[in-house]
Amino acid sequence: MKRNRHLTISDFKGSIVWSYTRVSSKEQFLKNGSIETQVKRLKTCANENGLNITREFDAEYESSKRVNTQKTLNELLGAIKKTSKSKRPQIILIWSPSRFGRAGSEHIELFVSLRRKYNVFLYSVSTGHNTFTERNENEFSTQLLYAQKENFNRQDVIIPGMINVIEKGKFLGKAPRGYDHYGPRVKDPTKVQAKQEIKLNDDGLLIKEAFQLKLYRNYTDSEILDYLKSEGLYVPKQSLNAMWSNPFYAGFFTNSLVPNKEIKGHWTPIITRKEFDLLQQNIKGASDQIGISKINGRVETPLIPKFLVCDDCNTNKTSYKNKRKQILYYKCSSCNRTVNANTRKKSLTAGMHQQFAMTLETLKLSKSFQKLFSKQLEKIIESEISSISDIKRQLSSEINKLQEQYDKMEFRYATDEISKEIFEKHGSRLKEQIEIKKRSMLNLPTKMSNHKKVMKDFLKISENPGQFYESLEYHNKRVFQNILFPEGFRFSMKNKECRTSKLNILFDLTSSFSKTYDTKKEKTQTQKVLESHLVEFSTEISNISFTPRDFLNTLKVIHLILEDDCWL
Repeated sequence: MKRNRHLTISDFKGSIVWSYTRVSSKEQFLKNGSIETQVKRLKTCANENGLNITREFDAEYESSKRVNTQKTLNELLGAIKKTSKSKRPQIILIWSPSRFGRAGSEHIELFVSLRRKYNVFLYSVSTGHNTFTERNENEFSTQLLYAQKENFNRQDVIIPGMINVIEKGKFLGKAPRGYDHYGPRVKDPTKVQAKQEIKLNDDGLLIKEAFQLKLYRNYTDSEILDYLKSEGLYVPKQSLNAMWSNPFYAGFFTNSLVPNKEIKGHWTPIITRKEFDLLQQNIKGASDQIGISKINGRVETPLIPKFLVCDDCNTNKTSYKNKRKQILYYKCSSCNRTVNANTRKKSLTAGMHQQFAMTLETLKLSKSFQKLFSKQLEKIIESEISSISDIKRQLSSEINKLQEQYDKMEFRYATDEISKEIFEKHGSRLKEQIEIKKRSMLNLPTKMSNHKKVMKDFLKISENPGQFYESLEYHNKRVFQNILFPEGFRFSMKNKECRTSKLNILFDLTSSFSKTYDTKKEKTQTQKVLESHLVEFSTEISNISFTPRDFLNTLKVIHLILEDDCWL
């Protein structure tokens, strides 16, 4: 269609028509369905003037500071460029000039280019402004420049104030999963209050456990997701990935208004900053291997992930498969050395799996020692159960006191002695404390009889830990590995040999005692003292310090493995 000094919207009847809608902020998008409102009014205008919109572009709440950041507008421009002249739109309906963009000269250049290069016009449904004539183009430009001026005024007044509160540690936006956000502008009416507070909730306590499993138990993401699901918390995989890299959980946050700076917030972190940085290093180490063929490992290479540690450079190993030779091997990504997973005919040293199996052989507990050791364990468990009863009574008393405080506050609120704001502020704190203490009670060990049964099972396992390990499914092999070696299994890639690794206290004791007991045919004075200490319930034997809790935690996990694999 040729340009005409007296061109009107009605003259485009029968022409190809597209539409472009946009809101400039998330608040505008959420308020009364702004995009939907614009689309509805654009279609009404089209119907009234005999126009048919054949293609729609909805930009939702994109930023308009720079044209290159506007994905939808770029899609619109790209579509115009790629479309042949006969199928190209003659007119694009928009809501208002300011909704086309607030970047001033950048957007003026755009709509001028649309007219001059492609003979495509713009028409504002709300204001009637258009680009049909040069005069109309000037008026359209004026509206865009005015919108830009509003942006500048906003930046001069509002932005500095926002920067100020951000630098003081105030978090702008919605707190991530695991936290409840209280403040003057939150959407939940039950959490509205004058001052901002961000509090850890029940989901947060589970997420905290997830971080610990990731950092110290070498759980895979899939295993962590399964665990959270079993506890009643469903987390999508990509959301879990986002959690690992979110500094909010370490008590810090970033904001684009304060570039290249991390700000310390005023909430209780889930992990320390040191732990967060360590986790990022671990994740980066894993991502550095992208592009190299990895194998599943559930059957063939169970000693991963992040379980094997290179003793030469303190780096976690990964496993690979040579597809041509069909050889499995482990590799240190730092020093670039490898070791075969299995012993080969021409190998000078045993493979990793065989060396790990030989290490498990050293952990066997002699049958001759089991009776004495069993007595010691019983004494330890009895002592711990007794102390746990005291802890339970203490926790129960504290819960009752907190509940009384909450009930009194609730009564005062019901009788109008205190405001809703005060009740919600202090009442929520009391409820949070009550839930934390209740969860602590649930995690305490219970019946002595159950522990005795599991202890018997453990003694049977200790006769041949290697055989028990080989009988397990992949998941439980991973769990058992981390029970045995809580800080990972150290292996020198240079010398192709196992090195000393921190051993679980229970297996460390059984191994140490068994060696001492079996290496001497006649009892020495040291051995007599050892047995005496055992009977008297010593807390330090063979230079190994431990607590009753160490035993119970190990027995608890072993019980879960036994239930899952039905080994005994």
